Order: sequence, then C-alpha cells, then structure tokens
Amino acid sequence: MKKMWRGAGAAALATALVAVQNVASAQGSSVGSSTVTSPVVQQGDHDPFYDTAGLAAGEPGEVLKTAQAAYSNIFGPYHYNLPRTATKIMYSTLNSVGESTPVTGYVVEPVTPWSGPGPRPTLVIGRGTVGQGDQCAPSKNWPLDGQPDPVAAGRLVNLEGLYDWIFASNGVRVVVTDYVGMGTPGVHTYMNKDDQAHAMLDAARAAREIVQGNGQEFGQVGFYGHSQGGGASAAALETAATYAPDLSVAGGYASAPPADLDAVQRNIDGSDLVGAIGFTINGLLERFPHLPPMLDEHLSTQGHQTLNRLADMCTREITEEFGYQTTDQWTTTGQRLDELLADLPEAREAMDAQFIGHGKPVAPAMIVSGQHDLNVEYLQGKQLAQRWCAAGGAVVYRDDFMPKIGEYNHFAQAVTGGVFGMQFMLDRFRNKPVVGACAIPDAPPGSVEGSVAGSGEMAITGSQVTGS
Repeated sequence: MKKMWRGAGAAALATALVAVQNVASAQGSSVGSSTVTSPVVQQGDHDPFYDTAGLAAGEPGEVLKTAQAAYSNIFGPYHYNLPRTATKIMYSTLNSVGESTPVTGYVVEPVTPWSGPGPRPTLVIGRGTVGQGDQCAPSKNWPLDGQPDPVAAGRLVNLEGLYDWIFASNGVRVVVTDYVGMGTPGVHTYMNKDDQAHAMLDAARAAREIVQGNGQEFGQVGFYGHSQGGGASAAALETAATYAPDLSVAGGYASAPPADLDAVQRNIDGSDLVGAIGFTINGLLERFPHLPPMLDEHLSTQGHQTLNRLADMCTREITEEFGYQTTDQWTTTGQRLDELLADLPEAREAMDAQFIGHGKPVAPAMIVSGQHDLNVEYLQGKQLAQRWCAAGGAVVYRDDFMPKIGEYNHFAQAVTGGVFGMQFMLDRFRNKPVVGACAIPDAPPGSVEGSVAGSGEMAITGSQVTGS
C-alpha cells in the first residue's frame, strides 16, 4: 500500500490529470471510459433512480434504494485495480431545519485488499463546485454510467473522480455524496454548513449499512474535499461529535474550505466564478423561507433572472455566461450582494449560520489554503486552522505551494493540495501519529493578491488567534 505514495503518489495524480486532459483534447473522444455508452446528462433528463415519490422518510443514514452502475476504468484498458461497477445510493439525512431528506451518491468498493490495521476504512468525498442543477450531480456524471470524461463533457470538476482511483487502489472504500438537493427534488443548498455536514456524515452511515448488511465489519471513517468539498469536509469534522457520535472518525482533509462566506463572497465577486455567489443565495432562499420576499425588493430584473438561471446550471456554464460580472449589477441599489446582506439583519443571520470554526474537529485535520487563489479567499482558510487549534484541535496546515498561475490556482489546488492530503488521510487510517499539528506559519508579508481581509475579527499571528 505504501509503495504507491512513497515518492510517486504526487506525480501519479498530477500525471493522471494531465494525461486525461491532453489525450481527450487531442482525440476529441472519451478518455477514462472503457466504453462511452451515454450522452452527457442534460437538464431535464429523467432517471427513475432519482425519483423520491412514495419513499418513506428514513432515519439519518438509512439506505432508501441502491442500483448498480457501470464504473469507468479511468485509464481506458488500464484498469489499475478498479472495480467495473459502483453502487448508486439514495439515503436519508436531516437537513439544517431537521427535516428528513433523501440524498444520492455512490459507493466504490475496492477490489484491492486493505493492508492497514482494522477493517477496511471508508472515505467520504465531497466534490468541489460542480453546479446547482440536477444534471451536475456527481453520481450522474463520469466515472459512472458510461458518461464521457470530464474534458469531453465540459465538466472538469469531475476530474476529482480520480480521487476514487487513488484511495480505492489503496484498499480504501470511497463514498461520494451529491449533497442535498442535487439530483433529488428541491434546490441544492450550496454551502449550507449543516446540510453539507449531515450529507457527508450520513453517507458514511449509509455505507456502514451496506457493509454490515453484507456481513462485513465496518472500519474507520474519514472526510475529504476541495473547495465546496473542503467546506463540506470541514463542516463534517466540526459536526460529527454531536450529530454522528456513532462513527469512528480517523481524520479529514479540507482544501480551500469556504469557512467564512463573507470573505469568500467578497473575494469571488467579479471573478470567473462569481456565479457561485448566486448558488449560495439560492441555497439560502431555499432553506430560509422568510428571506425571498425580503430580497425580492432589492434584486434587479437582471438579478432575478440570474438567480433563476444559475439554479439549473453546472460550473462551466456559469463561468461562460456570468463570469467576471459583479453583483452590484444584480441589485436595485447598486450595492454588491455582500453589502446588501449586511444591511438586512435576517439575511446576515442566515449567512452567519454557515460559518465554520466555532467548534473544533472531532479528529486530526489537514487544511490547505492558497495565497494566489482568486476564488476561495486565502486568509479565512488559514484562520479556520487557527481557530481549530485554539479550541484544542489537531490541525496540520499548509500554504499551497503553487506560484501564481492566474485564475487557475484554485483549480490546480485540487491536485497540489491532494499531494499532501491523500497521504495524510492514508496515514490517519493507518493510525500513524500526526506530525506538525498547529505549526501554522504567519501570512506572507504585504498584501495577498486575490484575497481580501477576512471577517476582521481575527489577527493572524503564527499559530495564535486573537479576536472573537
């Protein structure tokens, strides 16, 4: 197991990503699928697996239905010890207002034995921002169901399906959640802290039900994600002790976690990914029913149209249609959305409820934040590590090592952070001691390009946190 990562794991993932992109671009065909059997899933396409009519509400983590799905071999004929099928799951979770809600995802059961201590561990992965439309759900896209690869499909975030390969080939069971409202009825509640945390934790419980139903022992659990997935992983770590104390959590990895949505929103406004602010607003409007009439009077016609369009779009589409807009174009007052929300106490309260960092992680965590990230603000990620350390958590923090590469640093960190995050999680499952916890470096001197000041409540002083 260890041989895969000693000196070679980082190159393996980076090479895989580059190879998939280059070959797909050159051939104009699917790479990473042994057979492409389906066109790219589009808005409005119907798959009966995702129907929820007639389903009784379940207990948190209860499996409501399963289905076998073809699992692409990622490197075509070179199988790399991957299974030929994955199991789609629909399971129950509690949303942030306590309602039982169906969520979908998929489970990859490795064909490689687990050689570490105890039963085979399970890693729950939260994908980065794939979109808000049902067609964007990870379980509806590559590497499942003979879907075209992410480059051919134009859904590059699904390259994170390569995480499956790394962990499954090391004998780790992988569960990928679609989050609340993506694929299933309702609006996807993008960046809702509790919805995302519960979806991650209950995905682990759903995997446990399947494993134990097959007469096997269920082992330790971990959480992993970049960007939106980094926020979901961090929220799961902070929530697990109270929401899912029945799980044995070994650790978690959070790359570019949007822990402070205020700082992230200010940073992303006017960027290629500004549409993600609309995803967040749509999620708040779905979960806080008193907000729509309040915001309606402040949104311009363009603002209303933009939010409606965004609710059905995937990430590439929002960058093409709305990239580099500023949200003052969406309001009647000419205020940016962060300024508008600050003036509305109820909206301010709803945003504050999504803050990650008031508690501490239930298990050791690694956080990576990038000073050249033009999307997820750098300092608030580092501040999350400081808050957790101040609360007694064991947190290994790293600045992303990539130099400035324009608007691509955020996307690249899915790989460059994973170089460290993957080994960190494998070490957690092997019960190795944590090295370097809470040795957090000072922020680089001077202004940080692409970042704004965080909430203003904290001063960065090495591994110490000051302020509330």
